[in-house]
Amino acid sequence: MFALVVPPYPVNVAVQTISPTKYCFQFENRIQVKEFTLFLTDIQNFAPGYNAAIYLAYQPFTDWKYLGFLNANKASIICTIPTETLDKNNNNINNSFNNNNSVIPTEIIQIGISIETDLEIQSKPPIEQQQQQQQQQQQQQNTASTSISNFIKTEEFKQVAFKLCDNLVNYILSFSTSNNMIPSSSINKWYENFQKKVKNDQLDFLKQ
Repeated sequence: MFALVVPPYPVNVAVQTISPTKYCFQFENRIQVKEFTLFLTDIQNFAPGYNAAIYLAYQPFTDWKYLGFLNANKASIICTIPTETLDKNNNNINNSFNNNNSVIPTEIIQIGISIETDLEIQSKPPIEQQQQQQQQQQQQQNTASTSISNFIKTEEFKQVAFKLCDNLVNYILSFSTSNNMIPSSSINKWYENFQKKVKNDQLDFLKQ
């Protein structure tokens, strides 16, 4: 029903049947492969509305990554092993080398296949897509941080900062008593008023 190709090895059709809806391939990752191809070999008997969801895990096979799916309309897929999985595996290998230089460790990869409905498939994006979204979010955060950093260095920011300080000083001095004492609560009041002005977009005094 399924065939697995892991370059440069021959086609592997020795899929293990775990249950009527669960299947599994297993191979030794001796050369640190970065991708594999999975085929659906019995397209005609694959029920519409169902998919073969593809997962990957290293020993001890507890952290499964969803990679994609096959169905009657999509009989093959090239899956990339997630970068974080490769990195973790490389660290394990390095640690093994450090512990015993005479032993060359071999990691075992399992490709899990689960028969799932269209609705189940739609509810979970592949790990590769999740990583892309995380990278985009990180890039946006980096861009925003750079913009803020650049703004802080401008003369405009300095002028705004000076005006803000002047406004604070003038405000709390208005609470000064005959003994030149200023109640500490005046700072809290200024901050509360400033927050209200920010929410109501009433910061014209900073532009003057």
